[in-house]
Amino acid sequence: MFVAVDQALVEPILERYRGQQDALITILQEIQGAYAYLPEDVLARVSREMKVPLSRIYAVATFYAQFYLTPRGRNIVRVCRGTAC
Repeated sequence: MFVAVDQALVEPILERYRGQQDALITILQEIQGAYAYLPEDVLARVSREMKVPLSRIYAVATFYAQFYLTPRGRNIVRVCRGTAC
């Protein structure tokens, strides 16, 4: 299910880091802070504006567990089944 998001939230983030391809993780963190996840259409815009391949953006976003590509629920439930818990 595709849900359109307000693209205006990403503009100030992209302005701050324009031309800095090495700031990709910081950009993704700020976008996730604004939207609570990384919307697909926003990632495509980051790819176009920052001239970074979309595949590289997805590689970074899926490598780090802190990034979410889908909206999360209001309550997060975590279960630890290890002996350390």
